[in-house]
Amino acid sequence: MRNLLKAELLKLRRCQIFLVGLVALALCPLVQYGSQLILEAEYRNPYYDFSALFENVVWGNSQIFFPISLVMIGGWLIDRESAHDTLKNIMTIPVSMPKMLGAKLVLTGILAVLLGVYSVAVTLITGLAVGLPGLTAGVFFHGSTQIVLAALTTCLVCMPLILIFGQIRGAYLGGSILAFFLGYSMMFFKGGVLSSIYPFSAALILVGFDMSAYAGTTTASNPLLAAVGVGVMVLWTILLLMSSGKKKEMKPRRQTAAGGKAKRAVSRKGK
Repeated sequence: MRNLLKAELLKLRRCQIFLVGLVALALCPLVQYGSQLILEAEYRNPYYDFSALFENVVWGNSQIFFPISLVMIGGWLIDRESAHDTLKNIMTIPVSMPKMLGAKLVLTGILAVLLGVYSVAVTLITGLAVGLPGLTAGVFFHGSTQIVLAALTTCLVCMPLILIFGQIRGAYLGGSILAFFLGYSMMFFKGGVLSSIYPFSAALILVGFDMSAYAGTTTASNPLLAAVGVGVMVLWTILLLMSSGKKKEMKPRRQTAAGGKAKRAVSRKGK
């Protein structure tokens, strides 16, 4: 596994989509603070401070930016083996498909944590640049911890999407769009039970985020149900990894069908 992770890290040098994720996460605190500026004076929060900015970034990242970025990056890591025609070389080592896909998911999890740390740094710089008050050690520790942990839990619930769309050539961008809709949809779950068990909101509840202020939940969240919601996605990921052991390669169906027609044509000529 260690050698596989090293190899995947080297491949990141060609991952331009990773830069897209960095730009997206850098925009999150700017968008959150900018939204306060464009609101009419009567709707602005007169007490907007570092604590509010950290909360906004946790919500914005988990609802939009993390799902899109992580599915896009993780899907690209899988898709590139088929698109660049390197999978057949990897299979000759030999490396099993579940082990290869597992290494890519582990790397995506590591990148999620690093992106969370990066988001904390950008949030801190943004708040200092605009002169927000209320920066204390307690506020910084609580806000930064939630951002990083939310990145990790969001990555866990996105892993099935990464595996499914990453193994369909060129579909990882579509997977990131679906992740956006799934993440955005958590604001529509107002009941405590539904909000707790829905995987994307469950990822936030597990890190102690107050959903009532942002999603408008009517009852208190249930951490146990949230653990179940995230656990279902982890279990689904494990099942997908186990089922991938039956695959020898990832090829488009059209290519396989063309190969079959070519073989039939050759056999007819032989007759």
